[in-house]
Amino acid sequence: MTLLHVLVVIAVAQVLFVLLLAVFVFLRRERLVRRARRVWRGRAILNQPLARWLVGEGSVKQLADQLKVLPNPSALAFAAEILDTRVPVEQHSGFGKAMRDVPAMRWALKGAQSWRWWRRLDAARALGIVGRRDDAPVLRPLLDDPHAAVRLAATQALAAVDDERLVRVAVARYPHEALAVRLFITNTLRAVWKQSESPLRDELARRDAPARDLAAWLGLAESLNLPSLRVGITALASHDDPEVRVAVARALRRFPHAESVETLRALLEDPQDFVRAGAAQALGALRAAEAQAQLERRLTDEAWWVRFRCALALALLGEPGRAALRRARQSPDAYARDMAVMTSGLSDGAVLELADV
Repeated sequence: MTLLHVLVVIAVAQVLFVLLLAVFVFLRRERLVRRARRVWRGRAILNQPLARWLVGEGSVKQLADQLKVLPNPSALAFAAEILDTRVPVEQHSGFGKAMRDVPAMRWALKGAQSWRWWRRLDAARALGIVGRRDDAPVLRPLLDDPHAAVRLAATQALAAVDDERLVRVAVARYPHEALAVRLFITNTLRAVWKQSESPLRDELARRDAPARDLAAWLGLAESLNLPSLRVGITALASHDDPEVRVAVARALRRFPHAESVETLRALLEDPQDFVRAGAAQALGALRAAEAQAQLERRLTDEAWWVRFRCALALALLGEPGRAALRRARQSPDAYARDMAVMTSGLSDGAVLELADV
């Protein structure tokens, strides 16, 4: 084979590749266009019965009847979208009961044990719409699914299934999830806070749990902000691991109470600088005037971050704290003097913004 033959073969291969690529792009575009048209037609079918139901002029059954004529995947997607974006919380139960008879929901629930993760995802999404307490055995394995998207959808179905045992499973798994998944789980647990309270309180009482897990549960307690959790949080202030102690400091800023302030004042003397900084931030958030003298003394702390947090906390205490900063500007300690000069000129808005970072 001569060089010319080789070049001809290469040229033919390149032409074929370009032609195949063009065909692929064209077919892909046509598929997307057809999908967009199906979505548009589906919305057009559902808009009128949905609007009539939401304003009280129609029934949710009319909406369910329109969903029955759509393909199963489309009906499931539209039902989930409507529930998340259009249906008020107080009407979720009625919407779920009406959707129970839609064939797409039965089709989705059949995939709960499928080896395909996207079919299990469909089942979890369907449970979030039509789930009932007797669906708990179906939802339970989905909470432990190896695929994160399935676990996330299953967690969001907890509000519909309303089973405290499953909420306990979700709380126990919480520290082992990725941060993005935790954010969604937190939002769901807020919706089922009555069922979340006892499991989270029990987890916080596990002093033998890994420090990483305790810190995650403390972060969840901070987000849920349930008063009954405060005792369990303050009990962890003496934990050996500083990551747990700083998580306690962060959580207590959501719990205004004399015991919270007392615990934070003790943490302000912690040997770890980031724990002291967290305690100072929390004392400022609680507007703990009784800690003013201690915060003022900590303006001489060896750690810049602690001095900064203490100065911001003093600024949040109003005029007495501002007066303490003015006194610190005349301090013989260079650390305290420089920090007071830097923060005393900040506006109230700037102080609030920096204190929450």
